[in-house]
Amino acid sequence: TKARKGGGATGLEMGKLAKDVAWCDKELSRPMEVLSSALLRCGRRTKRLGLELGAAIAPFSSQYRLCRYEQMAFGDRRTALKKKMEARTKADGRAAKLMINQTSMKHMGRYGTLERMETEAAMMDEFATEAAREAEEVAMRLQNEVARIGALRVNEWDSSMKVIASGMKEACAENAAIWESALEAFKREFPDLTVPMAQHATIVDGTNNIVS
Repeated sequence: TKARKGGGATGLEMGKLAKDVAWCDKELSRPMEVLSSALLRCGRRTKRLGLELGAAIAPFSSQYRLCRYEQMAFGDRRTALKKKMEARTKADGRAAKLMINQTSMKHMGRYGTLERMETEAAMMDEFATEAAREAEEVAMRLQNEVARIGALRVNEWDSSMKVIASGMKEACAENAAIWESALEAFKREFPDLTVPMAQHATIVDGTNNIVS
């Protein structure tokens, strides 16, 4: 975005400067006009690339925003497992207490207390079973959702990366053509001007071979 704004703004300012200079020095304004035109065209192409990339990365942005909900889903899973464990621990404790005191209660004739303990043990076991069922449901929903999102990400991200790579390749080629065209315009305007070409760096690798 900064590169797009910088190139476009610089091109506009360069165009204004070329117009201001043209009234007194037409020859000096001509290279400014060539440069401003190239900057404007490059800025417009970079702006279009930004719009294309913005649309292409939309799946990445949406999945990033969904991460918070995924964390909440795993938190629900942990809560369900904790509830299941606590309910089962209480149920096992009631059952053990009933088993220990059952015989003595019968001998002492405390059938009312025994019946109450049996009812409580049955209720706690029912609560534990319900908690286990809820935990299993949460696990299944989470597993299915993870599989769905995983498949969605593979498809969307693969397509998005192809669009991004294609867009950047096309934009780089067009920007290179813009500046090559500007260079040709400079050469036409100033045929005697010598433009230095980029030199390849010479590197000596570990085998003493020269690599350009």
